[in-house]
Amino acid sequence: MTNHLNDRQSYWESTLTDSVSYPSLSHDLQADVVVIGAGIVGLTAAELLCREGKSVVVLEALRVGSQVTARSTAKITSQHGLRYRQLIDDVGEDKARLHAQANEDAIEHIARLVADEAIDCALERKTAYVYTTNAADTASIEEEAAAAIRLGLPARLSAEIEAPIAVKAALAFERQAQFNPARYLAGLAATVAKKASLFEMSRASEVQHGSPCRVRTGAGATITAADVIVATHQPIVPDGMFFAKALPFSHSVVAAPLDPSCPLGGTAVNNQEPSFSFRDDASSGQRYVIAVGPSFSTGVTRKEEQSFAQLVRFLQDTFGIPAPTHRWTNEDFSPMDGLPFVGRASSDSPHLHVAIGFDSWGITTGTAAARLITDLIMNRPNPCAELWDASRIRPLKGGPAFIQGGIESAKHFIGDRFGLPRYKKEPDLEPGQASVVRLQNDPVAAYRDDTGALHAVSAVCTHMGCLVGWNQTDRSWDCPCHGSRFDVDGQVLHGPATKPLKKFTGEA
Repeated sequence: MTNHLNDRQSYWESTLTDSVSYPSLSHDLQADVVVIGAGIVGLTAAELLCREGKSVVVLEALRVGSQVTARSTAKITSQHGLRYRQLIDDVGEDKARLHAQANEDAIEHIARLVADEAIDCALERKTAYVYTTNAADTASIEEEAAAAIRLGLPARLSAEIEAPIAVKAALAFERQAQFNPARYLAGLAATVAKKASLFEMSRASEVQHGSPCRVRTGAGATITAADVIVATHQPIVPDGMFFAKALPFSHSVVAAPLDPSCPLGGTAVNNQEPSFSFRDDASSGQRYVIAVGPSFSTGVTRKEEQSFAQLVRFLQDTFGIPAPTHRWTNEDFSPMDGLPFVGRASSDSPHLHVAIGFDSWGITTGTAAARLITDLIMNRPNPCAELWDASRIRPLKGGPAFIQGGIESAKHFIGDRFGLPRYKKEPDLEPGQASVVRLQNDPVAAYRDDTGALHAVSAVCTHMGCLVGWNQTDRSWDCPCHGSRFDVDGQVLHGPATKPLKKFTGEA
């Protein structure tokens, strides 16, 4: 299979010098719990359940640390932009406090785990800032500070941030943290593997929930278990129809060497457009800045290019960095009512658990989600069980933005099929270029690699039939409707799709 990141791996992955590989699953197994996905949700839940004495099998479709968690900025914080004033309006102060406390507790959970297991992941306590450089936005910062303080969060107003940026107002959260997410996952996987069975390159292709549940892999192995946790960013199961409740979006992400004298101390995100988020890291032995640019529609190349252009310009203007040394994209999902969906997938599937909709803040919320799912499996109460209930039906809080996202998905499903360039033979692509074209009346995703070889697969996503778009940074085909991603040969990178794009067998 083609390396899905090629030479576009994240900065975090480049810091892994002694990574450990785990075997693929080739035989049937029985366990108390099957965890699908070895990101922060899956591995955290596996570690907690092992502690409870449960027998656990973890299935990772690719490699530990090669997916979403290890492609983030890895801020460990309850500071999620201007979040809490709106949350109080949406669900009330008491429930907003539960959400806030769950994320604060997640920070301490991570810190304890790093200390207890001696995980070498460069965890550092930091102050997390949200700021504005526009005087017109200061009132929003002040309102958010008042809301956060009411909820008991470690918040305060500040006239400055620990970065070379003159701000008009800022909100600081004390005692937050950051780490190297690839090394954290590697260390957490090693901890889990001492008590659980951990398998890489073992994609779950079918999940049957019931008593018991059964999970089948693409290689034909079956795991029988009492409970299943689907920790695959977007659930690969149809139960709950989460692909319609959380819309995909992507971010540009870069890393670049940072002058040791640069006054960058905390983590920061601005409250304006275009939006930028950044932090530093020295876990590679050299100081770097890791920065995230404006969100863009998954699979839309033009918007991807715009996001990276804005981010590179921000690096130049703020830190005097001419060009990044690493660039990659990361994808996340925005939930329809502003809160994650965590727990039982539906009332008809009490032993099938999911976690989705972290809206860019998956390090703490993903950890809190794993704690909640563990409590559900252990039949214990959890303060956020009702608030984050995955089977809930709640009035839409995302408003026009979520509705517009649904309209855009419909456009991609219907409109992308019209106006495709038509070819009777190989499309005239230069090395490194890609395009969705029409060959012999079929929509085809065509990519010519750096050697000149053509890779041609069906452009129809195997999840629900939308046409994929080209991610030129990671060299992948990404579905703008529901967020599935595929490599240039059509193999699934992550779901909700579970089947590869079909090879194009016509004249190409």
